[in-house]
Amino acid sequence: MFHVGVCDDEVGIRNELQRYFLQLSVTTNYSFDVHYFPSGEKLLQHYKAMQGEYTYHLLILDVEMNGISGLETARQIRSLPDRDVQIMFLTSYPEYMMESFDVQTFQYLLKPVTYELFKKKTLKLCSYIISSSNRFFTIKVEDGQIVLRKPEIIAIVKIKHSLAQNKLKVLTATQEYMINGTLQEYSDKLGSLFLMVHRSIIVNLEHVRRFTATTVVMSNEEEYPIGRSQSKAIKDIYAQYVLEELKGRG
Repeated sequence: MFHVGVCDDEVGIRNELQRYFLQLSVTTNYSFDVHYFPSGEKLLQHYKAMQGEYTYHLLILDVEMNGISGLETARQIRSLPDRDVQIMFLTSYPEYMMESFDVQTFQYLLKPVTYELFKKKTLKLCSYIISSSNRFFTIKVEDGQIVLRKPEIIAIVKIKHSLAQNKLKVLTATQEYMINGTLQEYSDKLGSLFLMVHRSIIVNLEHVRRFTATTVVMSNEEEYPIGRSQSKAIKDIYAQYVLEELKGRG
């Protein structure tokens, strides 16, 4: 599932894009969770309310709106910073294309937007997101695929139940997803920011808040056990991660 924000002050355009997303969901393997905003101000208020838990894969912004323009809205979103969200602009004026380079625009949709053009550009974007494995991670759930940003994932936990063989739970700040597979399989796919702290738990180092003698406490206040034989090595790896982060910030 792709999370999308549409921001346009024209009700007709919002309704049209709602129909387009519904049609695209029915005719492809992709699904979309779309939120609609009537102004840049409303979208920015929503971003501030998320308090850093940015979840959109795609924003579609009208360039010319009453109040804050789409370009200014995009600049403020990039400054939060939300570097991963992809931005498509809606406009009747192609001359705005040059101004959009500084907010890393993915695509333009020139009004009036036909369904075929919308479909072509949106599917291209979906393929790009899925292929960006360094930033995004796709999991298979019962009703399809979910595309998550890696920083969203807090932990992956093995479900301990005799009837739940090879069942895992993926935790984010707002959702839990049930998936099939082994922890080793997902540890190999996710990369160095994810650490197996116990034979039944992988944690995202970005979400570690503190350690006790025998546990690690995460950003959602969940507390997970640490393998006793690995305790020192795990804490050393986390200390190295913190040092690298501090160096990166100058």
